[in-house]
Amino acid sequence: MDSDGRVDPRLEVQVPKDQRPVNELANLKGAFLYSWGALDGRAFATRVGALFAGVFVVLGGPIASGTYPPQQAPLPFFVCGSLGSLLTVAVVVLRLYLGWSYVGTRLLSASVEYEETGWYDGQVWVKPPEVLARDRLLGSYEVKPVLRRLKGVLLGTGGALAGLIVLLNATTGEAVQAAGQAARQVPQPRVATATGAIFSPQVSELYELMEDDAAAAAETAELEQYGVPAYCGDRYFRARAGASAAVCD
Repeated sequence: MDSDGRVDPRLEVQVPKDQRPVNELANLKGAFLYSWGALDGRAFATRVGALFAGVFVVLGGPIASGTYPPQQAPLPFFVCGSLGSLLTVAVVVLRLYLGWSYVGTRLLSASVEYEETGWYDGQVWVKPPEVLARDRLLGSYEVKPVLRRLKGVLLGTGGALAGLIVLLNATTGEAVQAAGQAARQVPQPRVATATGAIFSPQVSELYELMEDDAAAAAETAELEQYGVPAYCGDRYFRARAGASAAVCD
């Protein structure tokens, strides 16, 4: 290593240029996505925020609106859309972390694996002292701070995801309960069967006659004028009841 801190290139000639850890770090910092890790805190937060907003507008919001219309359920819509968008952010940050962690490990290691021409001729290169000193400086002062920041973002994103899941369960539970109360206040439609029998407002389908004694009693009282039981209008329930043709004719 000379006075300027540069290492003699001949010390690394054994390893292909694109597989040298120092060059892998340079390529990482020059890549579109992985370069985010080298940004300062404000710039990185701006990129992550823009990613979240973009995913929410393009994917998260439209998908959430299919289940929770924003005009009718604004809070569940926002929470559900944010959940999907934040999950995408977490995946991207995890990918950044894995890429920087891989290069950091190769920089800090005393030896690295490389391939001369393909996967079948892998070799191990032991770094000369000058190269090892330079790589460990780069790993300690350039890669480790990035990994700490990305790890913090991952932990924060995980906590936010957990909070959104709890909030979504709470908001959707309230929405389902309100919808159930509203549905009970709406009269059930009367349904004509094949025999001409008409279900009473207390009964929306034949299954209720099997499971609800009160509904069955109400249906029986209202259908007396037709002279046939309600199950005569359905072959399945007629068979379950064991009714003869004389009963339903």
